Amino acid sequence: MNRSTLWLQPHPAESDPLARFFCLPHAGGGATAFHSWTAELPAIVQLCPVQLPGRETRLSETLYTQIDSLVDAIYLELQPWTNIPFAVYGHSMGALLAFELVRRLQCDGYPLPAWLFISGRCAPDVPCDTNLLHSLPDREFISELARLYGGISQEFMENEALREVFLPILRADVSVVESYQFREGEPLNCPITAFSGMSDASVSWDQLVGWKRQTNQRFAMQVLPGGHFYPQQPMLKTISTTLAELWSQLG
Repeated sequence: MNRSTLWLQPHPAESDPLARFFCLPHAGGGATAFHSWTAELPAIVQLCPVQLPGRETRLSETLYTQIDSLVDAIYLELQPWTNIPFAVYGHSMGALLAFELVRRLQCDGYPLPAWLFISGRCAPDVPCDTNLLHSLPDREFISELARLYGGISQEFMENEALREVFLPILRADVSVVESYQFREGEPLNCPITAFSGMSDASVSWDQLVGWKRQTNQRFAMQVLPGGHFYPQQPMLKTISTTLAELWSQLG
């Protein structure tokens, strides 16, 4: 199973991969955000970015606005790909999708990831300190996103054609996040590492530590210099080291 699908864009492997690393994007993001990561991962690990509808290669498709239906769809697509050891990563919106995906796998008795990596998102059982944003007028919506998360380029602010393409994607994805309602359940039977930027206005220390409640296995966290979109190199080094130690016997 090396060929791309609508939902998965696995990076080519010379032979059958020994392990997979599924990556779920932040709001407004697509699979291309992860394309450079292959060079940072152990050679036995196949990078498998998830491509959500309504962006990049799926730009003409209908956007999801509710988290439950989106998780349902991702779950059905990824299930057949969990036949070998795997790990899961998600940043911001992707962190919620990753967490609920793994919960679903556990609930239904399917294989679990060897590790769940969470980034840029408060623990799911505590409310994040933000007001509802997805229905705000355009200018206010963009302004609030920039204040909380950064990552809004000057080109986006000034280019009307660019905004026409990406604003609906951002609104839909923010709506996905804001539709989330935590449901009590058993802690995950897999380790979790949570990452955050030191100056990320959307995640406090206590909110990040709260991820510890969601696992009955090992928990680690790493706060790195930067904001919501902190430099990824130190995080990727941690992930790569963890995966190499997990799967050293597979090589």
